[in-house]
Amino acid sequence: MKWAAVVAALTATQANALSCIQPDPLATFDRANASDTPYLLLTGQITLDHPAPDPITKPVSLRGTFAGVGLGMTGFNVPFAEAIWLDVTCAGPWCGSVPTDADVMAFVDVGADMPTITLDACGGWVFGAPDQALRDQLTQCLTDTPCSPQPVE
Repeated sequence: MKWAAVVAALTATQANALSCIQPDPLATFDRANASDTPYLLLTGQITLDHPAPDPITKPVSLRGTFAGVGLGMTGFNVPFAEAIWLDVTCAGPWCGSVPTDADVMAFVDVGADMPTITLDACGGWVFGAPDQALRDQLTQCLTDTPCSPQPVE
């Protein structure tokens, strides 16, 4: 009887969905800016050296290339094409995924030997490609701090 209760409890835990707060690129900019770790903010595409497991079910480090442009003092206009690490992390059974089929904007940790993008279950370091308004806001964030998102009116 106790075994049935344990199985029921584990099944209920697995059925629960991961609840994430919607990440915000402006708040993430502030988080990266406040960190002791240096970050680059890039837009472009990720290409993996080898296919990622499908699905990703446990933490994994993958090697790839990021090709695009980085944020400089006058906007997203600094060419970038380098090898990167993609660290996919998990929160319980939920893991991050690698967006290789679309343009992205990524906060890239450049404090290690090779630039690294962390991809967790809730996002937060990688976003869809920014529109011009967001690009302009992030450029302003580079020269004016803080960058926190404005309240919705």
